[in-house]
Amino acid sequence: MEIRTDGSTLFLDDRELSELDLFVCHVLDILSDYSSYVIISGYVAILFGRTRSTEDVDILIPMCECSTFLLLHDKFIQMGYEFLNEENGNGLYSMLLSGSGVRLCEKDSFIPNIEIKFIKNESDEYSFINRIKLVSSEKTFFISPLEIQIAYKLWLGSDKDIEDAIFLYTVSKQMINKDLFYEFCSSFGVNYEIT
Repeated sequence: MEIRTDGSTLFLDDRELSELDLFVCHVLDILSDYSSYVIISGYVAILFGRTRSTEDVDILIPMCECSTFLLLHDKFIQMGYEFLNEENGNGLYSMLLSGSGVRLCEKDSFIPNIEIKFIKNESDEYSFINRIKLVSSEKTFFISPLEIQIAYKLWLGSDKDIEDAIFLYTVSKQMINKDLFYEFCSSFGVNYEIT
């Protein structure tokens, strides 16, 4: 797989889409009719070729009206998905408003699932406003900027998160803004000595 840039778009050439990628693509096809989004956390590293499993994919969306969310909710149900939270559409919307995420999967299949959350803080807002268009096998994904993504994974601090951060830094170090990366590391209060 080769990573290349063309302006503000990243391309992952010669990358085959996995079953997980196809699941995410199907969900994004539906979601994109109702809301813009940004993918954050571990799935970003997987998109860039990190070989590891994941149970969930984290997606942030801007806050929307309840009526819009209910249309989205109903469309997901109609298309063969279900929400893992034991709430109706209004209850799920209330959960989103409270800062919690709602989990979505294919009907009768718990894993993988997608956790959708409303943007709730400055980091979320930055990731959304500055999201990167990533194209792989003619499918488009919008991901958080790598500088904040790597710093955030270092801040989370689990072995898996640190391995994700090191992997992302290694495959993208020629294209990330180092000063911006160091700035995010400083704001998260993490050590940025990645070799």
